[in-house]
This record gives sequence, C-alpha cells and structure tokens, in this order.
Amino acid sequence: MHQSTSSGSVDLPALSAAERLFIWGFRAKARSGGAVPTAADVQEVYDHFRVGDAVLSLESIIEIFACTAHTAIEVHCPTCPRMSDSERGILQAIAAAQQDRIDIVRERFESWLPPVGADWALAPVRGLATIFRMAGLILPDRQVRSFDHDRTMAMKSWLVGSPTLH
Repeated sequence: MHQSTSSGSVDLPALSAAERLFIWGFRAKARSGGAVPTAADVQEVYDHFRVGDAVLSLESIIEIFACTAHTAIEVHCPTCPRMSDSERGILQAIAAAQQDRIDIVRERFESWLPPVGADWALAPVRGLATIFRMAGLILPDRQVRSFDHDRTMAMKSWLVGSPTLH
C-alpha cells in the first residue's frame, strides 16, 4: 500500500458504522478481482445489516464508473484505514442522496463522470441511499473539501491494474 493522498482528518476508524459499511462494500466491489472479500462475503455482510438489496445498486454505480469515467477515482483496499478524496466525495454524494439533495450528488459525480454518466448513476445512488436509510443506517452530512482535479488522472477506460487502486 502507498500513503494516501487525502489530507482530511476523518478516516475510516472515525466514521459511523453506516459510513464504514458503505466504504467497505464499495472498495470490495470495486476490487472484485481480489480473493478477499468475495462477492458472497459482501452480500453476507450487507444482508446482516439488512441492506442486502443495496449490493445491486452498488454494483451498478461501480459499473457506471468503469464504463463512463473521464477521471480516475482513488479506491483503497477494503482494510485500509485511510480514505481517499474520491472515497470521501462518493460518501458525501450518498449522504446527500439520503437527504434528497440531488444537486450535491450530481456535482460530486460530475467530478468523475460525464453528465450522461452522472444521470445514469442517480437511480442506483438513490436506491442505495434509500435502502440504507430504511435500515436505520443514516450517513451524516460531512463537509468535504473541494475536489482537487490536478491530482487526478484522465483516462479513457478504467483498467484493472490502475495505479489508483492499492
């Protein structure tokens, strides 16, 4: 693993259980080529927290990133205690979706996706946010510093060996 590029003060151990669950699932699904955790592990953990239906939304969001992203996102391994700026931004978008603040969701996702990709992401983001909210997993509205576009890599496809995964 390499040192995180994030400079914020809130990392995984300081997050709520709902936030840690989302980030862990997002990381695990984004890195689905790894042996652990498996897709079955993610489903089992999400089922345990009564948000098993959110796995399909999570997969859809990741697929939209994989197919349409114009800018790479930095995704850490599922056990890393540090959070990237990308992960913070995605978490902020999901929290905003729980509050029906779609303008924030769109702004965050347009940092990485073209407008059509951000549009495609809205339905699964809303679905995931609703499933978490209905299970009592409320994501707090944390202020995230502005996204630094100078530290991202533009790319035409999201390769498995991307240097933004560690």
